[in-house]
Amino acid sequence: MVQTRFDSSLTAGFILYFIKIKKRNKEMLAQKKDYFFKNPFYPEKGGIIQKPVIAYEEYGNPKGETVLITHGGLQNQHAAGKYSEKEVLAGTWDDLIGDRKAIDTLKYRVIAVNSPGSMFGSSGPLSINPDTGKNYGPDFPTLTMADMARFFKQFLDETGVQKLSLMAGPSMGSLQTLLFAALYPGFAEKIMAVATSGRMTPGGIAFHRFMKEIIQNDPEFNNGWYQTDKPLYSLKVIHEIARIYYTHETGIKKYFWDTVPEGQNAQFERMDKIRNYLVSGIDEYLTGRDPNSYIRLTDAIDSYSLGYHAESYEKGVERIQCPVLLVNISSDSEFPPYWAYEVADILNKKNPGQAVVRIIESDWGHIGCIKETKKIAEHLKNWM
Repeated sequence: MVQTRFDSSLTAGFILYFIKIKKRNKEMLAQKKDYFFKNPFYPEKGGIIQKPVIAYEEYGNPKGETVLITHGGLQNQHAAGKYSEKEVLAGTWDDLIGDRKAIDTLKYRVIAVNSPGSMFGSSGPLSINPDTGKNYGPDFPTLTMADMARFFKQFLDETGVQKLSLMAGPSMGSLQTLLFAALYPGFAEKIMAVATSGRMTPGGIAFHRFMKEIIQNDPEFNNGWYQTDKPLYSLKVIHEIARIYYTHETGIKKYFWDTVPEGQNAQFERMDKIRNYLVSGIDEYLTGRDPNSYIRLTDAIDSYSLGYHAESYEKGVERIQCPVLLVNISSDSEFPPYWAYEVADILNKKNPGQAVVRIIESDWGHIGCIKETKKIAEHLKNWM
């Protein structure tokens, strides 16, 4: 009898354990949210956003310490989970955010915000201008990276968030994260910047200039008052070029060249594979995308420097007080690893050990910041 009771309790324990495992492994569902600011927002270059709104997602423990996640320039705020169980793809940083992951949603309240100037719900060129009742379009105010940091801070202040346990983001989001930490020292207890730098790089500024020239010289753009019924041809061209720029040549060779067996038609097959990589899914991807937002976002990114409103660039970097994890991709053409080391060297010279640099070996180039998420998660978990 004792043995039977022991076996029964053991069986019940295993059943309960597997129920918990199944529940734990169930896809985290994300929900789109909006917050309407109580006060107007004033960009530093002039203009006013009279009724600011920020789009965001929230996951995890509502009573836990807050983690703020930012996003890459042409991405949205969908950082983790799925909008429905039928969806195939989860958010871009789903490997980092979730139950018992590096950013543990059992422990933390995680807020993933959409940047102002974007086309995915926050105040931007697609927003309604109260003065006209129509989209702002090209009349939307010019933003700087500092404006973006202030926009996030106003959101946090108005919603009662007094500190962040962690702030993190890739690409543009990494720049927002570093500048936020410099402008509001001590507000974030830790930060992680992925595919990053202390100031916008020469190659990035040049490429963004090229992007804007293509858009602005497209007759269909019509000085920003374009027809919204179909994507502009200029956006298609930009995204084909971006797939080359943001993916290192070694990655293109590895995935779309070396996979073709040698033979009489090998070169033609390689041409087809590379062409398909550049154009596949473009029309679907560009649905709802706004060229005015591209211009506002790249203007803000190009303005980025940790030396903003500081005595010098070095003094600007030194305003960051919290521990910093800098993760760059070995093959990134936009943010080569030495840009991360530049920031770390300045911080560690004043406060040894404050900054840690981790370089991920990858052929993916800049998009490694959303392709190599398991490796990023491992670095974050070890550092945390």
